[in-house]
Amino acid sequence: MIAALVPVKALSEAKGRLAAVLTSEERRRLALAMLADVVTALLGAASIAYIAIISPDKAVLKEAERLRARPLPEPPQVRGINAALSYGASLLAKEGADTILVVPGDLPTITAAAVEAVLASLPSPRGVAIVPSAEGGTNVLALRPPDAIPFRFGPKSFTAHRREAVARAVPTTVVRREELTTDIDSPQDLLRVPQAPGAENTKRLLQDLSLPGRLGAGQEGGA
Repeated sequence: MIAALVPVKALSEAKGRLAAVLTSEERRRLALAMLADVVTALLGAASIAYIAIISPDKAVLKEAERLRARPLPEPPQVRGINAALSYGASLLAKEGADTILVVPGDLPTITAAAVEAVLASLPSPRGVAIVPSAEGGTNVLALRPPDAIPFRFGPKSFTAHRREAVARAVPTTVVRREELTTDIDSPQDLLRVPQAPGAENTKRLLQDLSLPGRLGAGQEGGA
């Protein structure tokens, strides 16, 4: 069984790097819109049997139920994304998952086709598939079995994940697809969303917030 595991921060901490252009409530709405787009893509991927969303935030867990995903409350003793993912992956493995696909909740341009491509590239019977971000992080990580390597999300995590795989002699595939490069961290990332595939919920929100115009006005004013 292939299970998708989506980590989501507390909404109060969502997208702090966008504070210059979005209010705290707008960042909260953005986080939920992006999560809806991620889950939509995962639901459309036939290979995914199960979707779980792990978060310490009750509003996120409630949204997970609405999106037909399993809410996994992050235990109070868990600290950080890697500990949360380790907890979630262990739980899913005990319930029968032999493969885990980790997709952060801020990758709204992901598509079902891209999900299938990552899974198709995953070595068998044991292996890792890594999708690097433009900044050297990891946008998607597939593991077979779920504990094939430790999670090392954070700055330069692409290199860290590859290093862990080499240290354990785990066969590794690197997957590069355009629709998997746009994780949302900066205003420039937001401006790329309208031209990207998928991301319908995020696109509607950006339109509702008149964000392209707001960013354009800010850029003109600073010229």
